[in-house]
Amino acid sequence: MSELNILDVLKRIKRLPQVVLPKDAAIIAAYTGLSPGWNVLDAGTGSGFLAMFIANLVKPGKVLSYEKNKEFADNVKKQIKKLDIKNLKIINKDIFKAEVSGKFDLVTLDLKYAEKLIPKIFNVIKHNGYIAVYSPYIEQVKAVTKSIRKMNFADIKTVENIVREWKVDEFTHPVPSGILHTGWLTIARKV
Repeated sequence: MSELNILDVLKRIKRLPQVVLPKDAAIIAAYTGLSPGWNVLDAGTGSGFLAMFIANLVKPGKVLSYEKNKEFADNVKKQIKKLDIKNLKIINKDIFKAEVSGKFDLVTLDLKYAEKLIPKIFNVIKHNGYIAVYSPYIEQVKAVTKSIRKMNFADIKTVENIVREWKVDEFTHPVPSGILHTGWLTIARKV
């Protein structure tokens, strides 16, 4: 039997809050060119799905993820230790109050009031680096886009990723259940 891949791993971890699904994480990778060796800052770790997915793609690069909820942070720390994920570090702090330093190729945000964090993290994003914000409601998309424009990011895109699975058999039709809409992703580049 071959080794488990990241999708197998994500199915085995303990979920606490809602997660950014692999379909949405893949959009971030596709729209940013996420590559091995990149360093990524993530805020709003939650259950850790996005951070782990990205850590898998950027090896030997690193992912630094902030989560203010101690229960969530502790859960993800246990999961990454158990799964031996060495290039992901979880910091149990509110990123709004933390001193963030370093230079990152990508910053991902999945938290309330992400628009207020954008000016603070602007300087840690490398030239030609990216920001990707996951928003569960359209009002946040509008606020995030306004903040991104104020900081003069380029190539601003907001996408909704709807995936519809089909059952192909004697009679072919869409699978009658499943999650279609999960949220919106706003992605932009610092130039």
